[in-house]
Amino acid sequence: MKPTLVGDPKALTAALALLLVARLGAWEASAEARAFVIDPAASQIRFFATSRFVDAEGWFRRFEGTIRIDETRPDTASGTLVVELASVDTRNGLRDDHLRSSDFFDVDRHPTATFVTTAVQPGDRQWTVLGQLTIRGVNRPITVPVAVSRAGDAFHVVGELIVRRRDFGITYQSVLNPIKDEVRVRVELTARPR
Repeated sequence: MKPTLVGDPKALTAALALLLVARLGAWEASAEARAFVIDPAASQIRFFATSRFVDAEGWFRRFEGTIRIDETRPDTASGTLVVELASVDTRNGLRDDHLRSSDFFDVDRHPTATFVTTAVQPGDRQWTVLGQLTIRGVNRPITVPVAVSRAGDAFHVVGELIVRRRDFGITYQSVLNPIKDEVRVRVELTARPR
C-alpha cells in the first residue's frame, strides 16, 4: 500500500518550511558567544610619556578582563579590561610612588582603570573597538584600532591609542620637566577560553 498525503500539498510544504525555519531559529538562538579570559602572563599594557628632559616608559603589572565573541558574528563581540593602577612600574620607585599619588592616578581613591567595549567594527586586517575608558572616576569614550589574530584556542589583540591626561583630570605639571598631555598606550592581550 502506497503512503498518501492528506490535505493540501501546498499547505504541507508551507508547514514543513515553517518547521525548518523554527528549527534554524532555535539553533541560532542557542548559539552563544564564548567567553575568553585575558591571560596576564601572556599579555602586557605599556605606556610611553614624554617630557622636556626625561621620558618615561612603564607597564601595569596587574590587570584582568574578559572577551565574549561569537565567531560567526564578530561585530557583536564585547569585552572588559580592569587595570590595577597601583601596579604601575616605570623601574623608578620614586616616580612610581608619585604616579600612585593624588597628582596622577590617586590610587587610594581610584584603585582601578576600566575599559568596557560598546561596539566592534571588524575589518579585514584591522578592527575598530569603541568603548568607555574610566580613570580617576572620569569616563570618556575612546576608539582603539586593533589587530586581532587567532592561534589555536587563543585570541590575540594588539592595539595602540593616545590618552590625554587632562581628559581624565590628571593635570599635574612639573615646572622643571613639563610633561606632555598625550600618553601613548600599547595593549597586547592574549585571551584563552574560560
